[in-house]
Amino acid sequence: TNNAFVIQQPNHCTPSTTTSLRMGIFDSISKAFANEEYGPPPDKVKATARHILVPTLDDIEMIQDKLRQQQQQSPETFSVLAQQYSTCPSGRQSGGSLGTFSPGTMVAEFDKVVFSPETTIGQVMGPIQTEFGYHLIVVEKRSGGGDW
Repeated sequence: TNNAFVIQQPNHCTPSTTTSLRMGIFDSISKAFANEEYGPPPDKVKATARHILVPTLDDIEMIQDKLRQQQQQSPETFSVLAQQYSTCPSGRQSGGSLGTFSPGTMVAEFDKVVFSPETTIGQVMGPIQTEFGYHLIVVEKRSGGGDW
């Protein structure tokens, strides 16, 4: 049948009722707005990072020396140093973890490093000076866009 739509009448001997609609031209219009060809929009840009915040450049140099002495800048080493030396509550409580955040959540100087395509994931960046002091930053993950 080429009707605009077909409805099957219920058969009292079967447990279910089937209704089938064929819309013809309306199907193509709804597909046009579904955007199936291009898929869903990209996720919002986000990053996951750790940091160590200290008041002076001398403190930063001391922490960088300790990182060099370890000969590897592993997340565990960075986390331990954040717990020991960071003046930020996130440092003492969670090894410097700031969790996952979007651009504009942190101060501009911080965001500039975290969301820069030149910043390598897992590499210690800094010192970065902000109104709060000096930071060493490790970007653990970025998603949702950019050239990373």
